[in-house]
Amino acid sequence: MMEIRLACVEDGIENYGFRKISSFIKSIHPQTKMAYIPTGNLRSILKVLTEKGAGDLMDKDILAVAEFLVDGDIIGICSMTQYSKTVKRIIAQIRILNPKSFIIWGGIHAIVHPEDAIKHSDAVCTGEGEFSFKNLLELFISGKDITTAAGFWFNKDDKIIKNKNLPLMKAEDMDNLPPLTYQDGEYIYYRDKGFKAIESKDFMDHNGLMYGTIWSIGCPLHCTFCANTKFIEYDNAYRRLRHSSPRTVVDEIKRAIVKQPQISVVGFFDDSFLNLPYKVLEEFCNLYKAEVNIPFMVVGVVPNYVRDDGKIPLLVDAGLNRLRMGIQSGSDNMLEFYKRPTKLHQIKEATEVINKYKKYMVAPAFDIILENPLETPDDTRATLDLIYNMPRPFTLNIYALRIIPNTQMAKDLEARGVKAPPIDKNYFVDYKRTLGNCLVFALCFWKMPKWFYEFLRKKTLPVHTKQKHYPILFFLCRTGYLIKREIDHIRFMDFSYIPGNMGYYFWKLGIIKFWQKNVLEQFHLPEKEKKLENKII
Repeated sequence: MMEIRLACVEDGIENYGFRKISSFIKSIHPQTKMAYIPTGNLRSILKVLTEKGAGDLMDKDILAVAEFLVDGDIIGICSMTQYSKTVKRIIAQIRILNPKSFIIWGGIHAIVHPEDAIKHSDAVCTGEGEFSFKNLLELFISGKDITTAAGFWFNKDDKIIKNKNLPLMKAEDMDNLPPLTYQDGEYIYYRDKGFKAIESKDFMDHNGLMYGTIWSIGCPLHCTFCANTKFIEYDNAYRRLRHSSPRTVVDEIKRAIVKQPQISVVGFFDDSFLNLPYKVLEEFCNLYKAEVNIPFMVVGVVPNYVRDDGKIPLLVDAGLNRLRMGIQSGSDNMLEFYKRPTKLHQIKEATEVINKYKKYMVAPAFDIILENPLETPDDTRATLDLIYNMPRPFTLNIYALRIIPNTQMAKDLEARGVKAPPIDKNYFVDYKRTLGNCLVFALCFWKMPKWFYEFLRKKTLPVHTKQKHYPILFFLCRTGYLIKREIDHIRFMDFSYIPGNMGYYFWKLGIIKFWQKNVLEQFHLPEKEKKLENKII
């Protein structure tokens, strides 16, 4: 009987997109096995500090993964661009074991850079894969010409066949997708140990006590550094948000909790969560409070949509305990280069709105991009000024700029004759030890005196200029940043950022539930505050 083998090559096992499509494939073809191939070791503070959280798989690991996949009549591999070199090594090994293997490459890298992926695979999925794969599978089983399948590029006889994508899924399509699978035909690969069936402990080791999902698809923005630009290039309708019903997403979370009862935090990884209509969020919040009633976090927040319009208090009352918002830069010049439709005053206003609910939430995390090769001294200092003056508490998700090939940013930099490092392995590491970068980390946990800040500010320069580096100071600043971040989360018993056994024992002993109920401010807003906020709507 024909068998399908699917693999997700990432630094963890939380890839929701892979779980969604693999669950769909398993629903139409039960002889499907899914494998998660983490490229890095389990996270810890020490590994983060020493920047050893991820790395290339050894040759023996590549062989073990290839041997697992090669038994499939159809082999599908999903990855982001930073793991593409690893995927190429896996494919090469599969070809050695069985030159006739039919290999499909999907995921973000395949969508953004199909010209690269098709050199190594037989087919590349260039759009939303659920119904495209279903059509391909029907052609494959019937013995018909699979190269007619929409949503794929094919490499046949050294000729590249480029088919158009299917129309984007509609809301009703999303509601009718099959339930996600958990620990059902799922495997995980551990270095030196091989493959094993996934258990709840594996989720805890990689995700802490968090369950991650994506409710809405699409993004109204067109940021040049983002892979979404490629989705929009294929179909401009991707700029419109599509979402399943509140009932569908709440039922999904409830099923996940049955399989993983330790889940204490739900994470929404949408690109623009607060762009969802108020009425939709209201229906969701009512269902979530009544049937789930555990804290949740929202990752995809755009400053433009953070307003005093009643959405934030509505979500806080339902259990929102953490926000992550993209600010990227404090320089209008850089924001314009990134094609961010956000002005500095909107960022400042958004941080002030979020700060009103600080007693109910973990310190909000703001995305920031460092090390742009086009930055001037004024650009670098403008970002420091923004960070210094933001209302506290907060933390930052700090990225060193790495270029995704084939994006608009890659093209813009090339047009200017500027070379920037491509994405490879992990864009959270390998920061330059400059004074400016030290300050970014330090300001997350210490608002230094104004005179001292101004003194250091004058000495900061863009990272691409020749300057002194401070490795010891950087280590101390980054250590303080990480410790403060851990404390912020532990205070709220939030293990969405802290993996491993600590959260599990706190959950098992009932400490998390006790803490949330009796020690913290109740995450449901007091009636007095709700009435005040309702006047805003």
